[in-house]
Amino acid sequence: MDGGGGSAHPWPSDIDGTWQSAGYGTVYVIKQNKHSGVRELSVYENSGTSCVKGDAMTALGGERDSGGAVSFGEDGDRELTVRRQGGHLLVQEFGSVGHIRMNRLTALPHCPSETPNDGPARRLKTLDAFWQNLSEHYPPYAHRRLDLRDRERDHATLKGNNTDRTLEALLRRTVRKLGDMHTGITWEGESSYGLRPGTRDSADLTDADIEAARSAIKVRLGAELRPVIEGKVEYATGLPGGTGYLRITQLEELDGEESSYDDDLARFKRALDTVFTQGARDHWRGLILDLRLNDGGHDALGQELASRLTRHPHVAFKKRARDLSAPSGFTPYETVNVRPSRYPGFHGRLALLVSDLTVSAGETTAMTLLNRSPAPTLIGRDTQGIFSDQLSRTLPGGPSLDLSNEDYRNSAGQSFEGRGLPVDARFRTPVFTSAELEDGCDSALAMALDDLGHRKAGTTPRCPTKSGG
Repeated sequence: MDGGGGSAHPWPSDIDGTWQSAGYGTVYVIKQNKHSGVRELSVYENSGTSCVKGDAMTALGGERDSGGAVSFGEDGDRELTVRRQGGHLLVQEFGSVGHIRMNRLTALPHCPSETPNDGPARRLKTLDAFWQNLSEHYPPYAHRRLDLRDRERDHATLKGNNTDRTLEALLRRTVRKLGDMHTGITWEGESSYGLRPGTRDSADLTDADIEAARSAIKVRLGAELRPVIEGKVEYATGLPGGTGYLRITQLEELDGEESSYDDDLARFKRALDTVFTQGARDHWRGLILDLRLNDGGHDALGQELASRLTRHPHVAFKKRARDLSAPSGFTPYETVNVRPSRYPGFHGRLALLVSDLTVSAGETTAMTLLNRSPAPTLIGRDTQGIFSDQLSRTLPGGPSLDLSNEDYRNSAGQSFEGRGLPVDARFRTPVFTSAELEDGCDSALAMALDDLGHRKAGTTPRCPTKSGG
């Protein structure tokens, strides 16, 4: 319900109305429900050929927070905040580190909710909406290009054989061709996404592979791994030369399956407190941060980690979204900065382990840490190359489309979308290959131990010593 007149930051009506995003193809309608008295936010996914009503959220709490933001969500979980900035609305989704700028509209754009009942017409509308969203929102990445000429080819193919099977095959072929793990189609519960050529998907690793990797890590460290969040955050201490080890395999669902961002953040903070408090007790002089198998998650959790690993503020990265209405074709860049945390952390030398199995938020975390001082040594293999958040679209007729729509750049203005963060040739090693797993080897970890210990590369054996028979 609306906040009463006695609250410090009472509910004003200046966020009410209809708002159109810059980029992102989204319209918000915010108004008070006349029956319940609760403010509601309705989301519309808008493109040049389609408009689909999406989520509906309610305001959580009766007043703004100290920063003037109002939270909206479902089932008591916060999903986003909105606040006024001049004549605009700023939106931030929880877990994201950027903002979406929205401009006021006088009315909701024409938004027909009906999908044609006629099968052939429905399929053509689905295909048009699919391609329209890609053409409006998918950036012209240097290492991953969308061929818009395929749109007319697909349209002709579907008109010639207008069946669900044909439509499904066309949609899946297009997203696979892009080689983008953040761009995919879900049709009747089955999803198809791309993969950069020559790289791997962690979903293809078996439980035996993952256990073999953990075993090789323990052997190379000569120490047990201490779980802090089972299967997701673990560490080791007491290593030679005063070195610590921290392994993080994902940055979401840390407090259980489908846990909220707020719960994940609280759990992650407690985990980092545990790790770095122990590190201070053991007087760590170096830290190996292992993100080689990291499935991503919330960018904001990566920034929380980065804040524990610096004494000085520094730039994380800058980002912008595709926006065909802007002269540049993009929204203005937004710079994300890291500020030192007041909670336990580590500020010494860092070896950062990555691979093609380091994806999404794992990559934005790595890109952020490359700007810390002292700069980390990047060891392993080039990362996957999917930095953008996912823009999700509901297509007419039921299929859903996820796509990359953002351009991330490091502090020097470089993009690594579609190619990954590059590892210098001096520090390139195999990572969780079948040969290494079979022999219990860990070349990247051995190199990290040598680097932090100021030893010549190759001093630490990459494989366990085989006993004579």
